[in-house]
Formats: sequence, structure tokens, C-alpha cells
Amino acid sequence: MKIFVAFGYNDRDKWIPELVFPVIKAFGHDVISGEDIQGQILSEAVAGNIRRSDALIAFLTRRGDKAENGIWPTHRWVTDELSVAIESRRLVVEVRETGVDSQGGIAGDRQRIEYDESRRDRFLVELVKTIGSWTQNVQVNMQLLPEDFSNEIRPFLESPYLRCTYRLYIDNTISEEFPTRILPLPGGLSIQALNVQKGALIQVKVIANNTTWVSDYMSTGSYSIQLRKAM
Repeated sequence: MKIFVAFGYNDRDKWIPELVFPVIKAFGHDVISGEDIQGQILSEAVAGNIRRSDALIAFLTRRGDKAENGIWPTHRWVTDELSVAIESRRLVVEVRETGVDSQGGIAGDRQRIEYDESRRDRFLVELVKTIGSWTQNVQVNMQLLPEDFSNEIRPFLESPYLRCTYRLYIDNTISEEFPTRILPLPGGLSIQALNVQKGALIQVKVIANNTTWVSDYMSTGSYSIQLRKAM
């Protein structure tokens, strides 16, 4: 797993690469971080690195001077990186230091961990729990069957009107629909499903040429899934 770490590049936050990076690597994951843009517009290179990552940890720590209302500002580029990860449907945890603006304007689901500088050990325990739960999630490649489906869909792979989505079912809960691409790979057509929790079932739906194909909920451990035309 590739984990992007968004943080302030200053002396006050130097504990993050010193303490957090080794924790991530101890789980066998790769650490990626952005360049020091110091409040400039988020570069496309950094945004691309976020989209190519599996997860993001955003450290919204104090920056500058406290406002009259007692609230601290934080790093603009970190909030921008956080937004990119949420829009890209990556696993996200927001680490917000006590006293920092709550960032209520950032829409989207993400886990939150509160960080108190005087209780850093408690934060690290919660972070280990979060990364441990992420480690249980995997990327799954699923081959789409039958051959009739592949023959009918293949001419439309580059069409802007082709739509492929999947849902996950686990713990008696059905997820929202996640978009994905159909890839022509050796052996047939396949999709990649990201951040799939172990034990989850998956349902795939494909819409093309005014026809809808849908599967039953199947085990992600089968690595192939049968679709049928919806009535």
C-alpha cells in the first residue's frame, strides 16, 4: 500500500517524518509526501501522486498566529491535498491538532483523529490502529465474464458513455457505488476494485449501448464475476 502523508514542512512538524514514517514502513507500506509548496497552488505533480496512492494521512497542525477567536490556522496545501484524496475516493484520515480550525468546508467522508502535542503517545496509538485496519483492505482484480459480455462491450471501451461501477457488501451493509475502468488484459476484460475489506462481497454493473449488465454479489476471492443482462 502507498500512503501519502500531507503535513507542514517546518521545525514544529519535523516529528512527523521522524515518528510517523517509521510506523507506516513497519506495516510494510510505502511513504509518499508532497514537495514543500508553502501555501502555493497545489501542483499537478503532487495531486497525481495522491491519486496514485491508496491512502492519505493529513496533518492539520497549527501554523502562523492564533486568531482573535482563539482558533489556529493550518496549512493550506494540506487541506488542498486532503480534498484531492477525498475526491479520488482514497482512504483518508484527518489528524487535526487541538485548537485548529475544524475545516468544516471540506466535504466528504474521512476518519478523524485528534492530536494534542502534550499527548502524542495517545495519538500514535490511534494512528497504529487506523493503519492496521487499512492493512486489512486490499486491491482486487476481477475478470468480467461471460465471453458474450466481453464481445459485446469491447467495442465501447473508449466510449465516454460506458459506465462501470461496483458495490461492496460487508457486515450487512451495502456501500455506495464506486466507479472503475474496464481494462483489456490478457485473458479478457477486467476491473480493479480498490480498498476492499477482507470478506467483502462485490457486485459489478456495466452500462453501455443502452444495455445494462449486472452481477450477483460474489466473493472477491473468486477473482472472476459473471454478469447478465438486466431485464
